[in-house]
Amino acid sequence: MNTDCDRRRFLARLTTLLSTGSVLAGLTEHCSAADKVTSKGESLAGLAAYDRLMETFFEENQPLGASLAVAYRGRLVYAKGFGQADLDGKRQVQPTSLFRIASLSKPVTAVAVMKLVEEGKVTLDQPIVPLLNLDFLPEDPQQWADPRMADITLHHCLQHTGGFDKDRSGDPFAMSRPVKVSLGVDFPLSQEDLLRFALTRNLDFDPGQKHAYANIGYLMLGRMIEQQSGQAYDQYVQQEILQPLGIHRMQLAKTLKEYAAPGEVEYRDAKGRTGANVLGLKSTDWVPFPYGIERIENLAPVGGWLASSVDLVRFTSGLFFPEGDAILSRETLQTMLAPPKINGQKPSGKQAYYYACGWLTRPSPRSVLPWTCWHNGRLTGVSTLLVSRADGISWCVLFNQDTAPDGQAFASKIDSPLHAPANAIEDWPEGDLFAEYL
Repeated sequence: MNTDCDRRRFLARLTTLLSTGSVLAGLTEHCSAADKVTSKGESLAGLAAYDRLMETFFEENQPLGASLAVAYRGRLVYAKGFGQADLDGKRQVQPTSLFRIASLSKPVTAVAVMKLVEEGKVTLDQPIVPLLNLDFLPEDPQQWADPRMADITLHHCLQHTGGFDKDRSGDPFAMSRPVKVSLGVDFPLSQEDLLRFALTRNLDFDPGQKHAYANIGYLMLGRMIEQQSGQAYDQYVQQEILQPLGIHRMQLAKTLKEYAAPGEVEYRDAKGRTGANVLGLKSTDWVPFPYGIERIENLAPVGGWLASSVDLVRFTSGLFFPEGDAILSRETLQTMLAPPKINGQKPSGKQAYYYACGWLTRPSPRSVLPWTCWHNGRLTGVSTLLVSRADGISWCVLFNQDTAPDGQAFASKIDSPLHAPANAIEDWPEGDLFAEYL
């Protein structure tokens, strides 16, 4: 399949729909696509471009279901679900449907860390391993498998510069059986098992030397939050971050389908794979990949949250356009989104973007906000995207299927197209749907 041609065709078609003045053309396209995808939810006036985009995207790419929420400078203006919430088509996706959000959990964890920093409980340059209270490590770092681990700071973990490189030594979250054999433990693995496996091996590079995306750093941050707050990770996040924003349904996901949360969607692996479970179940029956090949409970601070698209644009709205007491001060936000120093050097160039603390970030000093920041996520059966633009427009799109027929992640395919309606709308409607959906 020619992916570039498909993408150009989709963008050309979308541009025509957004710019055309022909009511007939718009209605014809809407009816043709609407036969194939249903939508639930509400939109303020003047935002039909998002409907057309999603309808066309479904027609072209055939996802199982999706949810899209859009906010303008702190106000929810669009919230709709599209397609199917389960594999047999009995439920439709709602704006409030809960999805596994995968690595969109990292910005949530990063904000919780910054909250602890703002409270004076920790500092970003503080070594993290001593804060974890791990019994399996000797007190003397010189006796650790790699003494360089004593140099890993909170900042390193937040910015993926801690010395772990999954492309070189693997990702412990995707190595359940090697971890089990190496440690001589039984399934299910615990978070402490994964930390023990990762921290009793050599690092891949000196901390701070380079950026290499590594999930284990965020597991360390989750453990640090628990040790320094005296609360379970999710309790601290809910109490200090989510509930003050009016977000009450976000929770940690469970692996098994029978423990799905009320309103949670089902997940479809595009490849339809099954395998032996890593959950310690006595059954020898193979399980669908989304329900037992990874133990999502271990991913909690890394990629384990459930949320709706409305929840997540409320999260960005509350951070960057607070209505009352701010979750984080503007100074703390600036620290969170500042560029990392790799070998003492900051990124340079007009188009430079970088991984800050939990967010991919591009500076934009002459706009409403001084940065655009975003993150995407992917698990088997899941593809997600969260964007907060410098002009004050933010959106979140969640899919309950991972890849399109051409093998690309849905979030990657829809990333660029979602900027088109945001750019085309000149007069954003008044009003706020948050009160209805939260």
